[in-house]
Amino acid sequence: MKWTILLATCCALLSEIVKCISVRHYLEEEGALSPKLVRFSFNKHQGKSFTSSTGLAKRDNGVTFDLKNEQNFYSIRLSVGTPGQEVVVLLDTGSSDLWIPGSDNPYCKDSSVYSMSSQYKENEKDKPFQTLPGGITATKPSGGSRASGTIDCNQFGTFNNKESRTFHSNDTRFSVSYGDTSYAEGTWGYDSINIGNVSLANVSMGIANLTNSSVGILGIGLSNLENTYTGVENVKNRDTHKYLNFPMMLKAQGLIEKNVYSLFLNRKRAYEGSILFGAVDHSKYTGQLYTVPMLNLYKQQGLQAPLQLQVTLQGVGLKGGNVTNTTSTTPVPALLDSGTTLVYLPDKMVTMLADQLNANWDRAIGYYVTDCSNVDNTELYFNFGGFNIASNMSSYVIGRSGNNRCVIGLQSGGPDSAILGDMFMQHAYIVFDLEDFEISMAQANYAGGEEQLETITKEVPSAKKAPGYSHTFSGSQSITRGGDIFHSTSYGSSSGSSTTTRTWNGRNAAADLAPAPMLAFFAHFIYSFLM
Repeated sequence: MKWTILLATCCALLSEIVKCISVRHYLEEEGALSPKLVRFSFNKHQGKSFTSSTGLAKRDNGVTFDLKNEQNFYSIRLSVGTPGQEVVVLLDTGSSDLWIPGSDNPYCKDSSVYSMSSQYKENEKDKPFQTLPGGITATKPSGGSRASGTIDCNQFGTFNNKESRTFHSNDTRFSVSYGDTSYAEGTWGYDSINIGNVSLANVSMGIANLTNSSVGILGIGLSNLENTYTGVENVKNRDTHKYLNFPMMLKAQGLIEKNVYSLFLNRKRAYEGSILFGAVDHSKYTGQLYTVPMLNLYKQQGLQAPLQLQVTLQGVGLKGGNVTNTTSTTPVPALLDSGTTLVYLPDKMVTMLADQLNANWDRAIGYYVTDCSNVDNTELYFNFGGFNIASNMSSYVIGRSGNNRCVIGLQSGGPDSAILGDMFMQHAYIVFDLEDFEISMAQANYAGGEEQLETITKEVPSAKKAPGYSHTFSGSQSITRGGDIFHSTSYGSSSGSSTTTRTWNGRNAAADLAPAPMLAFFAHFIYSFLM
C-alpha cells in the first residue's frame, strides 16, 4: 500500500513537471519568454558607383579591363509613424544617426525605377572632415547615395510626417553632407518605428525635406559621432548635445540587456547578412573570439570616450602556398565601416603589399594591377593584437582583363590610418560593444548550422582578451617593413574574460527547461517517504 501511494504521488508530480515544461515551451514558442535580443536580416546589394556605371576603363597601353568596381549596400525596411509608412534605409556602422527622405523633397520625380547600381555612390574618396570642440577632426559619416538631379522617390520610400499621428518635430535643423556631393537637409523629430516584429517609440530621426539621395541611413555607431554632437553646424553654433540613437533605444526600451550588437556580413555573393542586437551567435564564427579595445584618439582634446569604431591594426601580411610574408607590424588606427566597400591602408603599407604582389599602379584607372595568378591563391592577413583574420585576395579583385590581369581594390588612406570596409568585414564575425568600448572578432563561418544564440549582459560570452589587448596605437610612426604576424608575437599572455549567460539553443534545451526547485522538492519527498 505504501509503495502504491508513493507511485501515485510520483506520477502526479511528474505530470506537473511535464505540464510546466510544456507550458514553458509554448510560451517560448509564442515569444512570451523570449531572450532579450533583437535580430534583423538585411538585404545585400551590389552595384557600380554612379560615375563609373559604364563599367569599362582603358589603360594607356590599350588593355581594356572589365572594371566592375561594385559597392556593397545593406538595406533594412522600416515602418515609420502611425499609421506606418514603409521606407528602406542603409545600415551603416560608420555613422550614428537615422535619417529618411521626406515626401516633399523637390528632387523627387515620378519616373521609371532607377536601378540601385546607378543610384548609389558611397563615400570612397576624399572623406570630408568635421571639426569637433578642442580642434578634434574626424571623418564624416560614410555611406549615402547620389542622384542625377531627379530621383525616383517611390523606389525606397519617403516619409510624410504630416500623415503620422505620432510624429513630433523638435523644430531644429538637420543637415549632413558627404564627399560624393550627396547631402540631406531638414528637421529633427521623433516618431515610432517598426522593423519586423520589433517596435520602438519616440525614436529620434532626421526628416530630409531636401536631399539628392534616394535612400536614407540607419547609423548604428557611437553616440559621440551623432550629428547633433559633432555635426559642423552644431559645433559652429555651439549647440551640441547627444541623444539616444537606435542601438541605445533598444536597451532603453527593454529589448536588450546591453548596448552591443554582432554583425555578420556573409560571403561576398550572398544575398543576405544579419545583425544581432544584445547577443552573439556562436555558429557564425570559427576559432576563438578575441576582444580588443576601441581607440579614443581624441582623449587629449577632451573627448572622454571613443568617437568611432576604431581598433589598433597591429600588422598585415600575405600567405600563398608554402610562403608567408609579413608586410609590416607598424600599428595604425583602423576604422571598421560597413558604409565603405574597399580597404584603405596607410600609403607605404599599400605600396609594400603591391610590391609583394608584383602589382603596378595604373593611373588611368586609379588602382593597382597585377597578374591574376598572384592573387588567386593568396590570402591577406590582418593582425589585431596577437590574432589574425584571414581574407582571400581574390575577394579584393574588382576587375579582370582578357589577358589575365587583375585590378585590386586596395587603396591608400593617408600616411598613418586605415579604413577596413566590407571587403575585410565580410571575412570576420564582429561584436561591437558600445558600452564598454570594445570590439570582439573571429573568423567568419559561412557553413551555417544550428544557431547558438547567447544573450550578452556583461562581457561577450566565450570571448577572450587578445594577447596584445593593452598594446594599442599611441601615436603616429613611420611605416616599416618586417616583423612576424604568423609565428611570433611580442605580447605577453593575458587571461581572457568571459561571462556565463543564458544560451538559447537546442543543445541546452533539456537543462534549460528542467525546473530545478521542483526536482529538488521531488527528491526530498521520496527520501522522507521511504524513511
